[in-house]
Amino acid sequence: MFSISDLKNTRYHQEVRYEVIFNFVMRLLERRIGGVSQDLQVKINQLSVEDLENLGLALLDFTSKADLVVWLNNQVIFEG
Repeated sequence: MFSISDLKNTRYHQEVRYEVIFNFVMRLLERRIGGVSQDLQVKINQLSVEDLENLGLALLDFTSKADLVVWLNNQVIFEG
């Protein structure tokens, strides 16, 4: 029998979790700074779940799309 822990470790659960967080962050960005370009969406879609969660927190301080671009560029620097 599967435990909750086993279920959380499945690929399906991880993919669903990622998609839910991604969609939520995109909705928050839309409300906070307006539309997000396709190029930025591609960059955001390449983030890990942890980075998406961090973006969700960081975007509370964003006032423009420039803030998003700076944040994304900093992620590349720190992870590169």
